[in-house]
Amino acid sequence: MKRLFILVITVMLLLSNSLMVLAAKEAPQSVLQPDWTIDQIAKENNLDAAVLLKQLAIADTPATRAAKLQAFNISNDQANAAIRKILVLSTEEKSKNWKLILLKFSLWWIVAIMAILLMKRNWVTPRRRTWFLAGAFTIFGILLGSDPSPMGTVKDAIALYGAERIIFPPRLVAFMIFTLLVVVGNKLICGWGCQFGTLQDWLYQVSPVKKKIRIPFAVTNSIRIIVFIAFTIVAFAVPFDFIGMIDPFKIFAPSHLTMVSGVIIVALLFLSLFFYRPWCTLACPFGLTGWLAEYFSWYRIRWNHERCIRCNACRLACPTGYTEHLLNKDNIKPDCYSCAACLAVCPTNALQYNRKSANEPTQNRIIIKG
Repeated sequence: MKRLFILVITVMLLLSNSLMVLAAKEAPQSVLQPDWTIDQIAKENNLDAAVLLKQLAIADTPATRAAKLQAFNISNDQANAAIRKILVLSTEEKSKNWKLILLKFSLWWIVAIMAILLMKRNWVTPRRRTWFLAGAFTIFGILLGSDPSPMGTVKDAIALYGAERIIFPPRLVAFMIFTLLVVVGNKLICGWGCQFGTLQDWLYQVSPVKKKIRIPFAVTNSIRIIVFIAFTIVAFAVPFDFIGMIDPFKIFAPSHLTMVSGVIIVALLFLSLFFYRPWCTLACPFGLTGWLAEYFSWYRIRWNHERCIRCNACRLACPTGYTEHLLNKDNIKPDCYSCAACLAVCPTNALQYNRKSANEPTQNRIIIKG
């Protein structure tokens, strides 16, 4: 009953308006007449003439501003492309709350460092983890909104380039920062900071369902790769952002929910009660790129086989199957979200969250936890 009460309260909070909603990103269409001067073109498109001239690679002088487009041997298509790029980038720029974005990234780094320290000392219990997850989606989702998100940096970059052949540089910077957080520690941003990821994880932790479902990684990752390839092809060929149509992060910006996205989000949240992070493992674009970056992670779960008593507690506790592949010494492993479930149940400290290998001479004696 207590868990049901918490679940109901959480849903009510999620359905309320967050402090930051998704801003519209639809750029206005460019307008152009062959006999217009550069100043006229800039004025009609609400552009700075200096910015337009720079985009067209033309020197900014009074004469060039007063000259007509034909004088520069630039076609209408080239001019339209330049105007469109400026309009799109300007629209993207205006849609961002940079102070709030800086705040979120600062908090994400604080959370990542805190998570590493807690896991290094093996202080992450299931109860503490549940509270951390609740705090993460409350702060980064309900209070600070849906944007930015790890998924958005990949999805929006592909969708924008597919539709406009334009790259928004700040988004690439955000993607690199998110990826660095994965490299610092196994998917720390996904496991401890991602708005929708932590919400799914929290539902899995508080779920009354005892018998959870674990689909083989070969199946889930194949689906995720297929979704990523299909999304990229459609984004370039149509172009159409079908992941954006169902974007589960819209739960933190309810005014942007549609019937389709609402139904899919409810389904994902329901699945989260008995299947670990369904969106992350089946469809998230950053989930896929982050999985690749995991192989370069500095901090990760390390296994000391000399301490291990082969009790299989970690295999049963791990929600993704990562520890099973780790102990089998498989080259290809499932995602590890640094949830610390395996650390909490290991009776001999054979598993550690560290930069170095746990299998060192000074660590050979078996320590049984009290």
